[in-house]
Amino acid sequence: MRRFVLSTLLVITVLCMMAQPKPIKNVIVMIPDGTSTSLLSCARWYQTYLDSTQTTLNIDPYLCGLVRTHSSDAPIGDSAPTSSCYMSGMPSQTGFVSTYPVATDHDLVPVDAARAYQPLSTLLEAAKILQNKATGLVFTCEFPHATPADCSAHSYKRGRYSVIAPQMVHNHIDVVMGGGVKYLNETYQNDLKEAGYNVYLDDIQGFRSCTKAPVWALFAETSMPYWLEADKQQTPSLAEMTRKAIDLLSKNENGFFLMVEGSKVDWAAHDNDAKNAIIEFLEFDKACGEALRFAEKDGQTVVLIVPDHGTGAVTLGNIKACNDGYDKLSLKQLMSPIDNYKLSNWSMGEKLKKADTTEWPQLFETYFGFTPQPAELTYLTTGSDYSNSPIPYEQRKHNLSMCKMLSQILYGRTYFGFTTFGHTIENVFLAVYHPQNDRLTGVPTNIDVHKYLARQMGLTDKMNELTEEIYADHHKVFEGYDIKIDSVDKYNRRLTVKNKRNVLIADSYANYVMVNNKRVDLNSVIVYVDKNNTFYLPKSLRFYIELK
Repeated sequence: MRRFVLSTLLVITVLCMMAQPKPIKNVIVMIPDGTSTSLLSCARWYQTYLDSTQTTLNIDPYLCGLVRTHSSDAPIGDSAPTSSCYMSGMPSQTGFVSTYPVATDHDLVPVDAARAYQPLSTLLEAAKILQNKATGLVFTCEFPHATPADCSAHSYKRGRYSVIAPQMVHNHIDVVMGGGVKYLNETYQNDLKEAGYNVYLDDIQGFRSCTKAPVWALFAETSMPYWLEADKQQTPSLAEMTRKAIDLLSKNENGFFLMVEGSKVDWAAHDNDAKNAIIEFLEFDKACGEALRFAEKDGQTVVLIVPDHGTGAVTLGNIKACNDGYDKLSLKQLMSPIDNYKLSNWSMGEKLKKADTTEWPQLFETYFGFTPQPAELTYLTTGSDYSNSPIPYEQRKHNLSMCKMLSQILYGRTYFGFTTFGHTIENVFLAVYHPQNDRLTGVPTNIDVHKYLARQMGLTDKMNELTEEIYADHHKVFEGYDIKIDSVDKYNRRLTVKNKRNVLIADSYANYVMVNNKRVDLNSVIVYVDKNNTFYLPKSLRFYIELK
């Protein structure tokens, strides 16, 4: 009997071990910025219009819910605080990049006023620091833009690239691919090269030949061009960058964390540019295909796909469609009006502003396939940003920009409709691939998305601990010692801490400190916040002041 019991227990133990899911090794988070859920329908139908055999998106089999995404104090979110929440677990305020919000009288979540402006550690930072995983960012905007910055930098002002860029350069990210050559100055390039990085700037051949990380590969001065307008010989697609990033990152035996952003879906939607929003999303879906194929083959990878918010609320069906009996219109009738649209609204707006008004009709014929009405041309001259307008600026300063006025003319000839040029309150779609089908479903919040990712990565309850360790207030870390902060330039400061034996010097946004003239490297970045004149840095640095 005893042998039977022991044998039975052994079998049960083995079966339980076999039933346990494999630990997740890799996490890929894919964010189509500003993608309204209705855009999926528009993009899916447009894809079918171009090729009748293509009736589904790569993400379709993995759609599993909707996400209620919001800021700390507002239901309609901005990219910075909403993606920050995916990364840190804390919704923040408009413009805040992975930075704790300021308390208000209308907060939607509990906010600790004492933590205002504290940098919040991100999943990317945690993967690198706590798990020794490889990390990567892929995007089509410029690299210090909100969503890539949310993963790897900290600021209460998303547009302050002079603060965000050095943090990203110094934050030990293994793979960075996207736009923004202009923002990687010579100093930053040298910093990366001295740290062993391959750096490729507008060098597609170098990018393609790269076989190992770490690497930065940037294309275009600022954001990468819309795919409709891109020189395909000189510009990699989002799918190609995603495939290359996965290839490089997957060589790390500890696994990797990768964020991929379809950045310019949002930009097109802000301009009410339906064709480019659709094309940018379809390019993003191709990148999802690369990630999903890797994950399915790998068996240890989670892929989570979710927008940060909706923008524009684009839909196929507007007042004109109703008047034309939209329920009787064929797919060709609905989609063909944008066939001849060869430029983005933004690029056409720039051309019009530089050209004489007598050239405008020909520009429309060339790039959009129609001749505008005289009243439409007159309408464009009233744009708020048209410097050659015959109308005084004071009389048109509250008008739309020429780019947005152009959208009214272009899409007034189609069946696409928008509700706004801004963000929207709608729930955004959620798609998840998990090797054991442990998926987040229903209508979670962006906080829940973070918790899910943290659980998959084995980081539950560790994010706040990491924040308190690597982003501690310098007043508390060096309490009792001689502290001085000096100005280096407009944005940079230097912290000097002294006692009778030791001197520690820390520069803002660096990844090292100097102790008695010797360099001590850090696995995180030092963040200075001017709002409260505070350096946020590792608690462990007190050790160097207390050395005997």
